[in-house]
Parts: sequence; structure tokens; C-alpha cells
Amino acid sequence: MTVSEPESVLTLFVKALGGSNFLIGLMPSLRFFGWLAPQFFVAARMQRLSQFVPVTQALEFVRASLYLAIAGFALAYGVGNPQLVLGVFLVLFMITRVTAGSSSVARNEIIARMVSPQERAHVVSLRRLSGGIAGFLAGFLIRYVLDKRVTSFPRNYAILIGTSGVSFAIAIAILSFIEEPETSIEPKEVGALEQLKRAPDLLRGDRRFMLFVIMRGASTGLSLAAPFYILYAVDELGAPAAMAGIYISVRTLSRVLSNIFWGRQCRRRGSLWILRASFMLAVGCPLTVILLSSLQSLLWPGGIPPFLMWAFGAVFLLQGLADSAYGIGNVAYLFDIAPSKDRPTYYGLANTVLGPVYFLPALGGALLDRVGFVPLFAVSLGMILLAYGLAVRLSRLGIRRDGSVPGTLDEQRQCT
Repeated sequence: MTVSEPESVLTLFVKALGGSNFLIGLMPSLRFFGWLAPQFFVAARMQRLSQFVPVTQALEFVRASLYLAIAGFALAYGVGNPQLVLGVFLVLFMITRVTAGSSSVARNEIIARMVSPQERAHVVSLRRLSGGIAGFLAGFLIRYVLDKRVTSFPRNYAILIGTSGVSFAIAIAILSFIEEPETSIEPKEVGALEQLKRAPDLLRGDRRFMLFVIMRGASTGLSLAAPFYILYAVDELGAPAAMAGIYISVRTLSRVLSNIFWGRQCRRRGSLWILRASFMLAVGCPLTVILLSSLQSLLWPGGIPPFLMWAFGAVFLLQGLADSAYGIGNVAYLFDIAPSKDRPTYYGLANTVLGPVYFLPALGGALLDRVGFVPLFAVSLGMILLAYGLAVRLSRLGIRRDGSVPGTLDEQRQCT
């Protein structure tokens, strides 16, 4: 996924095809909305399954095939008809996000069934660690391929997108070696209409779950400004497009190296503590852009010095640290509070109801030309601070559904 990361590589790809700031802002919207929107309804269908590996493989096969199709189409028509390539890309990319989101429900259920509650956060952190190492190396590949002295448009982006497609195919093959254990939970399919009617009752009946969903909504401030950091570096700091590879490597390396640390903190302090920590780290990202934009004319009236594009890597360092903490804490806490029989539904509902919120970056892209970078990043900052406040509120909610007390040894065992 990192080789053709939507927040950097695909953002630059859309720009190279002549896409507007609105379409650039639409990238994380399509990425997350397409991934989140189907999950609640897919979960209803998947609850009838006794095995989840086959459906995961089928969905991931679709994603791999479409990535290879996008690469081929870009290579064939990228120069002669870039607008056509842009339209085809947006449609196919949206389909890949729907299939990836649907398979995510199955993949998380596989983890929940294979791994004991005491080891789930540990497995999640190891999964992110191994993927992060590959992602770190991918950053160097991106920098090499996007170097104008090595390849040119559209071959450069076709190589990166095609490499993602091949990687997904390899993952499908590896998945076939998993022996999925039997479960004592009786499979039961729920109709789409019945599933939709259940949603309000699930939220009203579990206050902790409802606050968690609201906190997740506020945390979309993390992704609101995500596609515009690289644009800010290119447009305002004078960084070349190839710097995207360096930024990705910095972000991925910080994400990789911090996984073990966050796993230990989860054992010691609980999943909500690292969620709060992730939001506090994330605050530094939009705040840096706001300060740089405000002080630019005062500190550097003669022009932006070259070292700033390198120093701007600190933003991506903070992103990596925050992403790692948020990813582990988010999954661990949801696993903690979700009842076993409704686990796919909890997971799907927590994601589906947030789907429309992820169109905020598209709105931000549409407004960027009018309002500039500072207001956009200021909104992102406010949303992250709100998410932090809600995480604090969750920490004060006393006894949990299963009788354990947040912050005690009961929760620490869940985060092992």
C-alpha cells in the first residue's frame, strides 16, 4: 500500500494528470469512505460465515487486479489522454477501497478468532511493525522511481501502482497458509434492513461505544489535512516531488520503531492512554504548518531557505508516531468493548457511520485556493484537540461492560 500511498504518491499522480485541488483532497475521502462505508452492511452478511479466509482472498484478488489495470491504463494513455486516465483511475480506485474495506471486516475477525484477547494488541503491533519495515524500504523505491533522471510520467506512477498490485497478489498467496480455527459462535446472517435498524439501539445501549464512535469522527482531523502536507512542501517550501519518498520513509520509520514502545505502553497504561498520546503528537503536524506560514515573511523575507524542506520531515515524523499509537489503541480498545457475538457488527458500525466525515478533505481541497493552507490546518488542529477531549472523557467512564476497570491490570492484560 505504501508504494502507491494515496496521501502522497497518488496525490502527486492526480496532480500530474491535471487534477484540481478538489480532486487531490478527494483522494483520502475516497480512500477512507470507500473503505469504511460498506463495512457495517458487509458485517451483517459475513456473520453467516464459519470461515473468513476464502472471502478475504476473493476480495483481495479484485483489489490486486484493479491496481494492475490502473497501472496498465496509465502507461497506455497517460500522455495522450490524461483526463480519461484520471476518470478511470478515480472509479477503479473507489472500487478497490470498497473491496479492501469489506475484506478488512473478515481479516479482523480472523485475528480475533486466532489470537487470544491477551495477545491481540501485541499481534496488531507486530503486524504494523512488519508492514512498516517494508513501507520504510518502499520510501526509497518511491524516491528512486519519481526521480526525473530515472523515469518520467506516466511510467513512474505506473511502476509504483503496478508494484502495489503485485504485492497484494503475494499477500493473497500467503493468506492461503493460514489455518483458521473453528469457533463456538453460531453463524447467523442478518439482513441489511435488520442490520440498519439495529444501529441506533447498539449506539444508545452502549454509551462507551457511542463516545468511541464520536471520538473516531473527531479524529478524522488527522486525515483532513493529510494530502496537503506534501503539497505545502512542494508549493510553499520548494521541495521536489521526489522528496515524497524521503517523507514517506521518515514517517514509516517512526511508525515502525515506535510500535514496540506503544505496545509496552498499552500493557502498562491501557489503550485509551495511547489514544490520548496519539492525539497530542498529531497536534504538532498542523500546528507546524500554521506557525511556518505565520512566521515565514518575518523570519525569511528573502525567500524560503532550502534546509526547511528537510526540516519539514519532522511533520512526517510526528505523523508516524501518532499513526502508530492511534492504530494500536483504536483496534485494541474496540476489541476490548465489542461482545464476541457482535464483533463484526461493532467493527463495521464503528467504521460505516464515519464514512461521510471523510469527505472533509475533498471540501478542504475545494476551498484551498480561496482560503489558503492556514485555515485548513487550523480546522484539522481543532478536530484533533476535540478527539483528545473525548478520549479523556472515555477514560473517566468507570466500570466497563465486562466488569473490568479501565486503567487497571484487567485492561493491561487486554493490551498485552
